Formats: sequence, C-alpha cells, structure tokens
Amino acid sequence: MRRSTTLGLAAGLVAALLGGAVSAVAAPAAVPTPESVIGWQPCADRKMASYEQIADYFRHLDDTSDRIQLVEIGKSSGGRPMLMALISSEQNLKPKNLQRYKEISRRLATGEPAAAEAEQLAREGKSIAWVDFGIHSAEIASGQTAPMFAHRLVTGESEEMRRIRDDVITIVVPNMNPDGTTMVADWYNEHVGTPYERTFPPELYNKYAGHDNNRDWYMFNLPESQNIGRQLYHEWFPQLIHNIHQTAPYPARIFVPPFEEPVNPNINPETTRGVNLVGDAMTRRLDSEGKTGAVSRTTFDMWWNGGMRSAPYFHNMVGILTETAHTWPTPATYDPKDFPPTFPNGESTSQPSAFYPSPWRGGEWHLRDSCEYMATTSMAMLDVASEKRDEWLRGIYRMGRAAIDAGANESYVIPADQTDFPTAVKLVNVLRMGGIEVERATAPFSVQNRTYPAGSFIVRGAQAFRPYLTDLLNAQVYPNREQYPGGPPDAPYDITGWTLPMQMGVQVDKHAQRVPAVGEPVDRAAPPRGRISEKPVLALDPRVNDSVAAVNALLGRGASIARSTTPVATDAGEWPAGTFLMSNADRAKVAEVADRFGLVVAGADRLPEGTKALTAPRVGLYYPWGGAMSPQALATGSTSTGGGNIDEGWTRFLLEQYGFNQDKLTDDEVRAGQLRQRYDVIVLPDATYAAMRDGQKPGSMPPEYTGGMTEAGVANLKQFVADGGVLVTLNNAEELARTGLGVPVRDVTEGLKDTEFFAPGTLLNMRFDPNQPIAWGMPERGVGFFARSPGFATDAHSVRTVASYPDEKLLASGWILGEQTLHNRSAAVDAQVGQGHVVLLGFRPQHRGQSHGTYKLLFNSLFLSTTAK
Repeated sequence: MRRSTTLGLAAGLVAALLGGAVSAVAAPAAVPTPESVIGWQPCADRKMASYEQIADYFRHLDDTSDRIQLVEIGKSSGGRPMLMALISSEQNLKPKNLQRYKEISRRLATGEPAAAEAEQLAREGKSIAWVDFGIHSAEIASGQTAPMFAHRLVTGESEEMRRIRDDVITIVVPNMNPDGTTMVADWYNEHVGTPYERTFPPELYNKYAGHDNNRDWYMFNLPESQNIGRQLYHEWFPQLIHNIHQTAPYPARIFVPPFEEPVNPNINPETTRGVNLVGDAMTRRLDSEGKTGAVSRTTFDMWWNGGMRSAPYFHNMVGILTETAHTWPTPATYDPKDFPPTFPNGESTSQPSAFYPSPWRGGEWHLRDSCEYMATTSMAMLDVASEKRDEWLRGIYRMGRAAIDAGANESYVIPADQTDFPTAVKLVNVLRMGGIEVERATAPFSVQNRTYPAGSFIVRGAQAFRPYLTDLLNAQVYPNREQYPGGPPDAPYDITGWTLPMQMGVQVDKHAQRVPAVGEPVDRAAPPRGRISEKPVLALDPRVNDSVAAVNALLGRGASIARSTTPVATDAGEWPAGTFLMSNADRAKVAEVADRFGLVVAGADRLPEGTKALTAPRVGLYYPWGGAMSPQALATGSTSTGGGNIDEGWTRFLLEQYGFNQDKLTDDEVRAGQLRQRYDVIVLPDATYAAMRDGQKPGSMPPEYTGGMTEAGVANLKQFVADGGVLVTLNNAEELARTGLGVPVRDVTEGLKDTEFFAPGTLLNMRFDPNQPIAWGMPERGVGFFARSPGFATDAHSVRTVASYPDEKLLASGWILGEQTLHNRSAAVDAQVGQGHVVLLGFRPQHRGQSHGTYKLLFNSLFLSTTAK
C-alpha cells in the first residue's frame, strides 16, 4: 500500500514563496512496471527471475499504489519471507473496510449467522478470490507470471478491471515455494547457453518435500503449508481458489476443469458445480482470445484430499487447478507429427471434441505464451468472482449450514487414556490447522456405556467444514470403475486412501449422537505434563512414538539407556518388549524431557534380565543426485519433478523431528567404501535398483552429478552389512537388496501388469510381530501405507517376517486391484547377512510424514544397529 509523503506546513509556505519550486504535496510515485525493477519483461526468453527479484517487485508495487497491501505471512523452510498481496480498490483496502469484509467472509464460511443476517452480509460483502503462483519450482512460468499479473490487476483501467477491484478482494501469493524458485533460477541462469540449459538442480527444490510440497495440505508438516493454511482456513476463507501448475496433457496447451471422474462424495455438489462453472468460463475466455489447446475432463480428478486445490473442496471452496504446457524460458517448436494420437482419456489430440474443441496445431512456443494462458485463466476467474459476487458468498454460507445440520447427531471422541496419546494430540493439531473445531473435555463423560476421562478431545460433526472432517476420519471407498463395460479398470490418478486415524495409529471413536460433555475450545492442543516415577529404574513406553524422541534427547545428554527383550512390570502396568530403561538416570533431565513430550515415565525396582544397552546410531541416509530431463520430457515440453529423491527428503524430515543424527551419504562415499567405519546403519529411500546403481546418465547433467553408486558401491554396501552394519530399504529400494545383495526373498508383485495388481496409494491392514526387535512397541494388528510397493515371499531361515498381510479383509481404506496377490505375504522382513542385517520395509512406513502408526518400524531398525547383541 502506497505510503503517501506530504510536506509540512512550513515547507509548503517556503514552496509558495519560491514560486512553487517545491511541491506542497509530493507527487505519488509512478507505479513501476515489472521490467523497470526486475530488468526485463516477465516471461522473456532465456530469463528467469529469482524469488528475491519477484518479491522486490511486489514491494515496489506496494510502495507506490493504494490498490495493493503486501503482508508477510511467515517464513519458508529455508527462512525466506513468504508474501501475500491483497489487491482491490482503494476504498476496499481502507483498514476498517478491509477488516469488515474479512469478517463477513469468515462468518459466512463458518455458517455463523442466521439466514436473514447471512443474506444481508452476502449483499454487503466482497468476493474473496485467491490466486497462487510458483508452488512447483520446476514449473517455471507460474512464478514468473506473478509480477505481470499483479501489475495488470493494480494498474488496469478497463471497465472490467475496475469492476473486479470494486467487487473482489484478490489474494495473490507471488510464490508458494520461495526457496525452490531461487534455486531453480540460479541453476538456470548459471547453465543457460550450455548443454545443461534444460536441466534442473540436482537437489530437492523444497528442503524436505521437493515436488511433494503439493501433497501436504491436510497434514501441514511444512512451514509453507502451515503459512498458507492459516490464511485459507483461519483468516480469509476465500470462496474461489486458482492453484497454478504446469503439466498439461501433451499436446494440449493447458488443462482446465471440469475434471475427470470420480468426484469424492464428501464434496458438496455446489462446490463441484462451481468448479465446472469457473472452468468453463476460463476455457471460453481462452478461445475468445485465440488461445487454443485447452483440454478438460482428462487425467486430473476430484477424489484426493490433500492438494492445494483439492483440500479446499472439503471446506466448501471452489478450487481450480490449471496445468499449462512448456515450463522453460527456452523457446521450442513442436511438430504435430510427433503428437500422440489420443489423450489419456482416449479422445483425439487432433480432432475437436466436447472437452477439446479447439485443438492446438503445433508450432513455436515461448514461456511468454504459457504465462499469458495463466493470466487469462486467472482473469476469467476474477471476472466470474465479480459478476456473481453475492452468489459465491451465499453459496459458501449455504454449504456450511448444510454441513452443520447434517452433523447435528454426530460426534468423534479421541480418548485421553489411549496408549500413544501424544500422537493423538498431533492428530488434533492436524485437524485444527485445517480449520476443524475441537473441544477438550473438562470432566469425565460417558457415551453409549463408554466412559472417557477428562482431557479427551471431542470433535462435533455440526460444523461448516464437516466434509473435511468426515473425509479425514473415515475410510475412503474408491469406486470400481471400468474403462468400458466388461473392460479393464479405470485406474486412479492419485492416492485413494488416507484416513488419518488409521495412518497415525490413533483411536478415534465415532458416535451417532451429540456427546453430553462439557468442553473448552482448543486452539492448539498439547499433551498433559509429563509424569515421572519415584522408582530407581525409569522406563519409557516403546508404544509411544515420542519415547523415541525422548530417548534421542537423553542419549545426546549422556544418559545410559537399555531396552528390554521381554515384557516389563512397571508401576504403570506391564509394558511390552522394547521398553526403554534407565538406571542411575539424572532425574531432572528425564523430567524435563518428559514434560517436553508429555510422557509418562514409569518405574521398576530393578533392571529385568536380558536387557540390551542402547547407544545413538550413526545414520547414513542415502542422498542420490537428480534433475535431468528425460528425452520424452524434452520432446514434449512437460515438466519434471526436479532433482533429488522425495522419499529421502521426507525421511530426513522425520529423522530430524525425532532427534536422530544423520549424515548425507552420497554416491561418491558409497563408491569409496569403508562404510562400516563411519556408519552403524544406512537407509536407502524409495528408489529402483537401476536408479541407485546408474544415477544420471553421462552428458545429461554436469559430470559431478552423473553416475550412481555403481556396482562397486553395491559391493561396498554388501561388505558394510557383512561387517555388522544394518541396511534399511524403504519401499522399492528393496530391489537393491534382492538383486544386488542376494537377500533370499521374492517380490510376488514383480512382473504383474497394472490390470492384474495395482494399488497407487492405499491403506492396507497388516499383522505385526511385536516379539521381533523391529516391531517392538507395535500392536499385533495395524494399518500401513502401500503405494506401488512389493510383497515378499521367502523360505529362507535367515529371513524373519516382521509384518505381513492377512488372508482376508486386506483393504482398510482406498482401492486395490488383485489384493489376493498379497494374501499371507510378508510386508517387512529382517534378513541376517553375515554379521549384519538387511531390513526390507516393503511399504512406506514414514509416508510424507503422515503414517505415524508405522514409524516405529523405521525407528527400531535404526536402533537395531547399536543395540548390543
């Protein structure tokens, strides 16, 4: 917002006496163009602005105009400021008016007022429309478009633009991933004009998640997600959201809704209708401007809850995803002879169809073209936001009230007396970040012959965001759809099951009534204060995830800790094998750690027989390079997920959260050998054997980033295990153990077609053996996250099954084809190799920092390396 500068009265008098040589009121600074600040027109060929340059332009815009208000909403994972711009008319942005419109948006979205007042508020309020840029840093045009779009919205004087500023408060997020934008820009600017011009940085462009930063929108693990979620579900409650991406189905120039089937049944139909309406307005505007090649009804669906545009559906918000072609500042020419004949939905890429009526005919394409498509679709949404201003406000209120009414006789209770209550608290905070109202019981209460203690959490169904609550706390039932009657299944686009209590191993009881409990509202939940026994031997429960964080904190302070190999009698009851035990402990340190994590520290009179001393493991987390574009991607102009290994990033995130020290283990180090001298345990994140062995092909990247661990590195890993080390493989990394190290197991899914066996992201029931050290603290029955994962069969005596699949009722939430393939097969095994172990965790026990219920399998595998034999 422009800070007008006025001269004082004395200065004005002097100016008058001098014949006006000095103005009595300083003229407002002219609103700068992006090129005047950045140095070139946004989206120019072979130019890429860093986040700092983009943010600098927005600050200049804020300094020179009363039509924009720039707000810092938090810091990125790398510590950069995240900015949000409010753009509207000067009148709307006056503080009193802006606060009023914000409050109207909140009240209508949460269904707070009665119907008559809501109607008055809808007439008085302004549409809140959200446009975000730069979430995926490898999708370059998105972030580069932001300065151009903001300048047009602030300075445009057409009748339409003035109407939009009068009717709409547009929230523009210049960049959702500041760290990655600067990383990619620096890399491109360094390599432009070289053979590596069309490569990506070899590391993740988000500190932990890389491309998965658009997979964190119900869990909110990342600072970026938390910052944005706060604005969406606690501050502004926009009715319309445009989330801009860049992976158009080739050769289309842009994907625009309506979406492919299926639609999640928890989404209010008004939301789906709104998505279709806005999408059609976008494609109509594109065609009216001669921008051909917009396709709909293919590839992307409305099932999954967890993307930046999809999670808002469950908050009664219209979320729009667009996917534009050609991410690169480097121009290219596309020959129609190279186009595939059909899109994934089977429709022609060359002949007009209902959802591709103006096919793109090929030719030259520039980044500027992609940016203009993004600007056009965003303006189309704002036009609809203006024309139907009060309709959007009425609609979000109507949907919220319908949700409140539908949940009147529904409640969820999260008991305070469950074993891993600290993880239950984390579930509550996940719900709270998504705008779900939660209460904490101030006294015991009973429901249907079940008594709950004080401190239990109550989540009532009667709230405006009930679709979100219902979707996260209940099992998903993905529909079985055929490509044609009697034909093969129509495979899901993305994850099909994500039920949070199942993933997190948290007890949540659903009751078909409003529970009669007195509760206080929860802003951010915290576990109760820790308790510590007076007994001489102190114990931490292995069933509680945060016990691991406490153990690592205490090991870092010099504590001596052992693990039991059999159940332990404590003054808090019998605890299972794997209990962490401390004798002669510094009680003050233990109490401080117990308070920090809300843990019960039980006690025993003496150490039981058979305990094993534990020391902090030296962890090497394999860190492969990435970033090269595939030949197909280069030919089609499609995007890549960028560099690095996403599963490595999430694993690193998890190990940091729970206090494990870890080193980055690169291919150079694996090839060099002598690994046992430096590490007790090595973790291989999800990757294929070929990818780890071969890495990036020579010539595809600068030489220092090419080549994998090679056969020599594989041999070094084998020697590491033979010398007593522990190798842990996650999901498909097991292929290296089987093929490269000769671990005697077979993958029963190997060679099967997707029409025979397929589970792209599903929650499966599992059996665990808590007598095995890797499963210490696990229940006998639980749920694991399975995504294109293996299943194991073995007859070798050197291989022990840690987790397995049942022979019936395998599916817990989501969708699976050919589930009989996994019946009675192993999900995780521990193989004795030489003096060491190879642990194959054949699913994703740490999936995106979400599957808390299976974290212990990974943690125990790490501790296995330093627990005395």
